[in-house]
Amino acid sequence: MKKRNMLLCAAMVLVAAKGFDNRLEVVHYRVKSKKLHQEFNNFRIVHISDFHCDKTAGIIDAIRNERPDIICATGDMTHDVGSYEPFINLLGAMLEIAPVYIISGNHDVWRTDCDELIRKCKQMGAVYLQDERVYIKKGDAQIAITGIDDPFSSTYRIINENIQKSLSKFSEYNGYNILLFHRANLLDKFKGKGYDLILSGHMHGGQIRIPGIGGMICPKTNLHDKTKILFPKYLGGEYDIGDTKAVVSRGIGNPVIIPRIFNKPEICSIILNAEI
Repeated sequence: MKKRNMLLCAAMVLVAAKGFDNRLEVVHYRVKSKKLHQEFNNFRIVHISDFHCDKTAGIIDAIRNERPDIICATGDMTHDVGSYEPFINLLGAMLEIAPVYIISGNHDVWRTDCDELIRKCKQMGAVYLQDERVYIKKGDAQIAITGIDDPFSSTYRIINENIQKSLSKFSEYNGYNILLFHRANLLDKFKGKGYDLILSGHMHGGQIRIPGIGGMICPKTNLHDKTKILFPKYLGGEYDIGDTKAVVSRGIGNPVIIPRIFNKPEICSIILNAEI
């Protein structure tokens, strides 16, 4: 009996150690498309989200080791209160590695100094997309990076209207089109909209992940978005949304009281491949 209890305690300690292991993890994805020109074969994207001005060791080294062509930051890189300087420091280091494309998340737009933050990012040389599209060219080929502002509202109807208003600003584009949009819980709204790859975050991986099942809970800001509270649809990983691929980051920071369990902070490293 004593030996069995000791083994049980040891097992519980090991499970707890693994569950509360918050060392940064790099997760790799390979996305293929016939729309990609050969000039963009093996084009590398580092995707980060939900930094929340948190403290996570090894971010810059991990990004540098992936040798990205671009870095995409999909919102909530700051928190709604407190200094934004931790993100500014991170941004400065990332800009020494590769061009950085940023969009807002709900915590960013809640800040009273959000406009100041955006100006600072642009002054540093980042591309901060607010319902805007830019193009990356290599030789005679190009891809589009489209960024949509966070559609936050206290009512679901206005959130939906804000998304439709943002989408109406863009003309049809037949080339390879990457969308940066913060709220992964709303990804179904982009089905059939002509995007080839969507990069999102917001869901924090479900905060508590059950091995073999997935993340458990959505952020409370989704409750008025009619998002399922337990085990919502898009929490972290790669998804097919019609003809669109989506990569949802589990995020880096943790702005809530509930700890991340079996849910390491994550950097997504994506390689684009041109299918012949």
